[in-house]
Amino acid sequence: MPVVRLVEEPEDEELRQLYERLSGSMGPVSGVLNVFKTVAHNPRLLRAWMRMGTVLLAPGGITLSPRLREIAILRIAQQCGSEYEFAHHIPIAESVGLSEEEISSLQDFDECPLFSDLDRAVIRYTDALAAMSPDAPDLAREMKRWLSDRELVELSFCIGHWGMVARVLVPLEVPVDEALEATLPQEWREWL
Repeated sequence: MPVVRLVEEPEDEELRQLYERLSGSMGPVSGVLNVFKTVAHNPRLLRAWMRMGTVLLAPGGITLSPRLREIAILRIAQQCGSEYEFAHHIPIAESVGLSEEEISSLQDFDECPLFSDLDRAVIRYTDALAAMSPDAPDLAREMKRWLSDRELVELSFCIGHWGMVARVLVPLEVPVDEALEATLPQEWREWL
């Protein structure tokens, strides 16, 4: 049961129009996602947040590899214990080339031969940022072996952005959308 009620029916016309645009299919889920129904308590915040999220997710918005972005998002979801974020990014991660085996192996990434040195560096960097570790700058410098300055900024921004989202989803207990959950592998929660 979510801590705040989901805004199922918008009260003002502007939000109603936004819901109409959002009600199209988003991957395996159609309709307005529960995260949007939660943030809709402040329509201005919802619109601003969606603009940022669109830049980070839409093709051409950032130059960082979508695969690396999704590895970081899934990992920050793991670090924050965000079922919602993790569940919603499984199909996105698969659509950009991550296998179910890679997703299920993120917890044990050091032992998984499917991950490259760059993938492992992204995971370690994500862990450091999630913990605000003092070694994060050294790991950022290490990332420059593979990433341009722009890509490193984008990766850092993605980690920070989805870390912030998780910090809204988890304490407000935003439920995973049922239509999505029905499409996920039965054991997906074990991967978190």
